[in-house]
Amino acid sequence: MAQYEDCFFTNPDGLKQHYRDYNNAGADAPVVLCMPGLTRNPKDFADIADHLADRCRIIAIANRGRGKSDYDPEPSRYMPLTYVSDVMALLKHLGISQVIALGTSLGADDHPYSGHAPRHAEGSHHQ
Repeated sequence: MAQYEDCFFTNPDGLKQHYRDYNNAGADAPVVLCMPGLTRNPKDFADIADHLADRCRIIAIANRGRGKSDYDPEPSRYMPLTYVSDVMALLKHLGISQVIALGTSLGADDHPYSGHAPRHAEGSHHQ
């Protein structure tokens, strides 16, 4: 089982958000950002981390209101653009500018280069 650290950051709405950081591969390793579906959590990516953590840094975010992340008292903020904003805040918090994005269900739609957010990089691809 790959080793990870449970970590937290503060999102733009002031909520504490959880992520797992499998930071075992070294400072120069590529970063895989894992984003779960709406009702899921970072544990979903444990098997992937077991296979990749020796050569990639794996970051698995928990959406607001899920897992160990704070619940948002404002229901209108549970929407794709908010989730994208949370992901961008996590990357800024970690000082990460490039990732390999991996998502399931809603998580596949909410990465910073999806159709829900302005394009931030040339050559990004969304299916």
